[in-house]
Amino acid sequence: MSKMESPGEQLDLIVVDENTTKLKVAKSNALVEAQYELSGKEHKLLLVAMAEIRKDQTSFYEQVFSVQDLAELLDFSKSSAYSELDRLSTGLMRKQVEIRNDQTGGWEKYQWVTKAYCRNGQFGIRFSEELKPFLLGLVGRFTLYELSRVLKMNSNYAIRLYELLKQFERFGKRTFSLDPKMTSKEDWESFPKLMGYNPKSYARFSNLNQRVLSPAISQVEQYTEFRSVNFSVIRYNRKPVALVFSWKTVDTFEDIQEHPLYRDIRALGVTEAACRQAFKEYDEDRIARNLSYTKRAHKDGDVKNPAAYFASALESDFASGQKPLQFEDTFALAAQAKAGAGNAEASPQQAEGIVDAPGKERHQEVRELCTTDNEARRWLSLERALGVQFESFNEFHAEDMRQRQTGTR
Repeated sequence: MSKMESPGEQLDLIVVDENTTKLKVAKSNALVEAQYELSGKEHKLLLVAMAEIRKDQTSFYEQVFSVQDLAELLDFSKSSAYSELDRLSTGLMRKQVEIRNDQTGGWEKYQWVTKAYCRNGQFGIRFSEELKPFLLGLVGRFTLYELSRVLKMNSNYAIRLYELLKQFERFGKRTFSLDPKMTSKEDWESFPKLMGYNPKSYARFSNLNQRVLSPAISQVEQYTEFRSVNFSVIRYNRKPVALVFSWKTVDTFEDIQEHPLYRDIRALGVTEAACRQAFKEYDEDRIARNLSYTKRAHKDGDVKNPAAYFASALESDFASGQKPLQFEDTFALAAQAKAGAGNAEASPQQAEGIVDAPGKERHQEVRELCTTDNEARRWLSLERALGVQFESFNEFHAEDMRQRQTGTR
């Protein structure tokens, strides 16, 4: 790569080699949380150009790459690389990004690039000067990661999710809104807008999970330092209104034996492999409360095999009386308008409708409210046994806990 003599001059052909993937992408947090719609290929192409931005740059310049180099880097077919990049350059010229103005709180639209082309075996691109505050001279609030983390991803959702998790990496948890109107009192970013999808396209949460969440999480876990990414759903009157993501990184797993809960879990007879799996699948709070729950039950003589019981307790979250959300803390329900709603003491007999054999719709409805298949099966089994339908997760969970504790189940 030749040295740029002065800001704004065209850089000579950028050489793509084995060191390119080690380059880092740096974005301001405002750009990470921007609203835009890009294909996975368009996004990765922009990220390659961003990774080539130098720390001492004060202006953008035209970046030029060999079409064949880009084809190899981005895993394009070399025979169709020219037409593919030509199509992508056309798309990038037409697309915009909306970035929140920190001072006014409003959203402002910018062009991604002011120039993009594919000709004579070369691909050229130049970022819009308006994006300078979000890509050049970054100090403080920005997110940094290796380009190699995203190059193998084929889903734009996966790239976006990775950046959003990376931004909050050290916190280990982040909450997003699925319904900004319902969560207006909370400082949660809109998940659909950040991920770049139309919420009307995924009216059912099961579709969102299948088309967006599961593929994105799978690729993030496969290709990045985030080895365990989980989410729980915050609901209001059964409607999903927010997502709470939690995660573990490679560093977390390497230090697992130093974790304060590790010895206590192993003391129950849990194998090291099962212990590592627990930290991979569940957040620390869930592990801690179910560990205490298991130890108490074992001390009281109610449990003969604490290791097996801990595994069940962890999977079903026996110790949580408010799983999977805290309605009262989040939305301040209007004076508990419906008798028993959100009340852990409410009886499932308050629910209407006698149940015989649940149909396919009921199976689907219950599965969307539960975290695991086992949990859904217990819900339906309890409804059949009592001859009633639960109106909320809390009603089911309260009765399930009562029966477990009294030994009636």
